[in-house]
Amino acid sequence: MRRIAAATDRRGSAGIALIGAEGVGKSRLQTEAAHRADPARHHVIRAVTTVATANVAFGALAEHLPSGLLRSPFTGDALRTAAEALLKPAGKRRLTLVVDDAHLLDEASAALAVQLARRGELFLLTAVRPDRRLPRPIADLWTDGLAEWIEIGPLGRADVHQILGEALCGQVEGALVQRFWEATAGNALLVRELLTAQLEANRLVAEDGRWMLRGPFAIPTWLAALVNERLAAAPPECRSAMELLAVTEPIGPGVLGELVPADVLEAAEAHGFIRIERSGGQDLARLAYPIYGDVLRAVTPRLRARRWLSQCASLIQATSHDPVDLARAVRWQLACGERPSPENMAVAARTAQSAMDFELAGQLAGRELAAGRGAAVIESLGYGLLFAGRPAEAESALSGLGRLDGDLDRARVALVRAFNLYFGLDRQAPAELLLAAAIDEAVDPVSRRRLVARQALLRALSDAPKEALELAAGAPDEPEAQVATGLAMVFSGRPHEGLDLLAGEWPAEAPWLSVFADLGTVHGLLWTAQLAAAEERARTGYDRALATRWQFATIVSCLLRGLVARMRGQLRDQASWCREGISIAREQGSNNVLAILLGQLAHGYALTGEADAAVRTLDEADRLGEISLRLLSPWTELARAWVISARHGDAAAHAQWTARLARDRGAAGFETLALHDAARLGAPKHAADRLRALSGQSRRLLGNSYALHARAMAEGDAAALAEVSADFAEMGSPLLAAEAAAEESEWHRSHGRLAMASTAAARALMFMGHCEEIPRSPALSALAPPRLTRREGEIAELAAGGLSSREIARNLVLSVRTVENHLHRVYRKLGINNRGELNALSVLLTRPQS
Repeated sequence: MRRIAAATDRRGSAGIALIGAEGVGKSRLQTEAAHRADPARHHVIRAVTTVATANVAFGALAEHLPSGLLRSPFTGDALRTAAEALLKPAGKRRLTLVVDDAHLLDEASAALAVQLARRGELFLLTAVRPDRRLPRPIADLWTDGLAEWIEIGPLGRADVHQILGEALCGQVEGALVQRFWEATAGNALLVRELLTAQLEANRLVAEDGRWMLRGPFAIPTWLAALVNERLAAAPPECRSAMELLAVTEPIGPGVLGELVPADVLEAAEAHGFIRIERSGGQDLARLAYPIYGDVLRAVTPRLRARRWLSQCASLIQATSHDPVDLARAVRWQLACGERPSPENMAVAARTAQSAMDFELAGQLAGRELAAGRGAAVIESLGYGLLFAGRPAEAESALSGLGRLDGDLDRARVALVRAFNLYFGLDRQAPAELLLAAAIDEAVDPVSRRRLVARQALLRALSDAPKEALELAAGAPDEPEAQVATGLAMVFSGRPHEGLDLLAGEWPAEAPWLSVFADLGTVHGLLWTAQLAAAEERARTGYDRALATRWQFATIVSCLLRGLVARMRGQLRDQASWCREGISIAREQGSNNVLAILLGQLAHGYALTGEADAAVRTLDEADRLGEISLRLLSPWTELARAWVISARHGDAAAHAQWTARLARDRGAAGFETLALHDAARLGAPKHAADRLRALSGQSRRLLGNSYALHARAMAEGDAAALAEVSADFAEMGSPLLAAEAAAEESEWHRSHGRLAMASTAAARALMFMGHCEEIPRSPALSALAPPRLTRREGEIAELAAGGLSSREIARNLVLSVRTVENHLHRVYRKLGINNRGELNALSVLLTRPQS
């Protein structure tokens, strides 16, 4: 919009062409640009372009021209008459002509528009699809450099998120955004129509202020008709190719080409109905918009669909050994009622697991188990059921396998069962006993190393870093041991080393390692004061989880995004991420992460002064009593300290207790946080020395800043508080920056230095403005900026803006003496001497007045 507005105001610009596919929003942009044009400077008219008027002289401009022109031949005189008729209503304003579907503009209208545009009397705002040609005179405007092109592409996921949020007037679940974005490929028209359809079908529900989609998309008759109308524009021979893609996509063009002539595929791609994209080292054909598939599948005869599925499966099995291809073939065979080979079923189950499609992995493995071939799909069976939210079924199925013959198979069962017992059923002791017994029994060295690595990972997650490091040292080449070591290092005070270890790629057969690597990496970045990098890593993990639709990974990512948001002072975002994670965790039964999320939501409530909500939420977290993520339990205890503070209890004492607990466990990162919270909650002297000792143990920047802050609070060092505030601001934590500035302001005020107190208070208020919600920490609650009356604030604000006393008096209908008296009272309250110092304190002038 800014580019369009700038061009319309620039005399040397003859126009702008919006180039984009159908439905991307070109017409909407034109309409919005026309609406925003200043009517005092621009006279906006719209051409009407249709197939019927494309060969009628001046047909597109008929409503703006004398009727006689439409019956006369197209001559120079007619062109002059038409130009005068268009320009007369504009007067001295510049004429703006809006032309949608510019390829349908008749020759006479195009010539008239170009003539006026070249004379600088008309601005031409056109829109056209990439596969359509502009009339030559108009295209020459761009060739001659008199106009510019703007390509309008599909909406990104962030754009779809914003549109849905504004349309629904609330927060939107990430999975809902992802599904809309995928189904429409970012086409603005399809987003709008699909949203309307879901609202009419009551598929969208709001829970805890967040909108989510229940079940598959509803495709009502009118939406199907809209899509079919677009599909009807395809050449008739392309229909079969699109129907075939609808039931098999994505599929390699080679396989598709065996069933559909090459020229038909090329025509379908050229007309924008299918697209070929590169994925995983191979080309794959898809429909241009996934919603096309929903409509086509509903109308494709079932027997025809089954025939195509069977043919595609046979072709792939005869020509490919790629696991991903074979997995597709298995899905097609099952869909058309055929029985895949046991080998291919096992391959498909493992492929689904690697792709984090745990629902499908569990289903395929369940079929193999029922057929007596469970040993071939142990991992897919156990992890598939676990991460699909069915851990009890996983334990029943795995324990029902009995004692397998091979050493390797027995170890595989033990690995999966222990993980499921620990993470899915929260039974830490049985999981540890099972692993210990399997290690004692294992003969094969590879099996033994994997079992030891699994034991190390579980110890790291149960907050036993020393034991985790010792165990991981016994299996140094195992990726799981590497993640366990990285986690243990991050949480035990060696974050830089841990970050290095967690920076690798993780094997596809163990996709959960990427989740635990994200967990360690985000915490390591927080401990080392890299808050922006922590936010980016958490966002990347969230995007990956949404793309794979892996609910457990989404829950963990929501937790990490919430943690980072709170530490950055983004309290509204923190609450939003926690609520999204809580909603999914309840549905999935992931009580271990749910307990931590509830604690974090309670922490946010406490910081915004919602004490009752904080207590209720923390009570729910306590009732869950989960222990399988003991590594993260200090977050809940830190939250408890702030909930106690919100209820005016001895919060500092609980923070100190949490610090001692973390120290006993060797969790240096959490000890640092707890000590700093104790200082913020009123006990800086007790925390300062230990924080200084911790900060000296490594190059950990967060601990350094916390130690300086606690020391400055304990010693009442206003200059140090100002430095710390600047450090926190640079770090990306406006909440802590505001607290340090507020503490500095209070020290100056108590020592009678009103000007310096006002300056510090102004900085505190400025930082608070970046926290979305008003924080209620002790330092900020005690902040006492000078209170101005409404009239004093009004006069001071005008003076800070550069107006003289006489100008202020004239604007407010006051005497100059009254203005000067008010300003002197303002100076006295703020501790300053003249209006030149007012500008730096402007935030104090716009506060709600007494």
